[in-house]
Amino acid sequence: MIKSCPDKRGVALFITLAAVAIVIILANVVLNIMSTQGRLTHHQVSRIQAYYAAQAGMVYTMEMLKSGAWSADASNIRYACHRSCIDSVAATYTIPTDADIPYNIQVTIYPLGSGISGTTRLDIKTDYTYSG
Repeated sequence: MIKSCPDKRGVALFITLAAVAIVIILANVVLNIMSTQGRLTHHQVSRIQAYYAAQAGMVYTMEMLKSGAWSADASNIRYACHRSCIDSVAATYTIPTDADIPYNIQVTIYPLGSGISGTTRLDIKTDYTYSG
């Protein structure tokens, strides 16, 4: 007659529980890495969208100034805003609202001759903030 040793069954149970614990810990580490990567990707995409929104505001402002629809005053700073201005200033010009651009854009148009070689200087701001 073969006797089973109770110590061997206890060791097998301990090994199984240890293996399950290791798998759970590794799964948590992998899920944490994936979650962090997802947040970083979302942040990067939002930052790039804000950058291109600012570029679109700048190009639109330049086109409006070139076509003569807007003018840069010789002595006053003017503001062009998409949705609303960022610095609590009154908008002189309005950049049309676009549902694809989720950010406020503010373009500051400085007086004539304030830029390089007597050109008009533009400053562009967006209200991109990341909450993750």
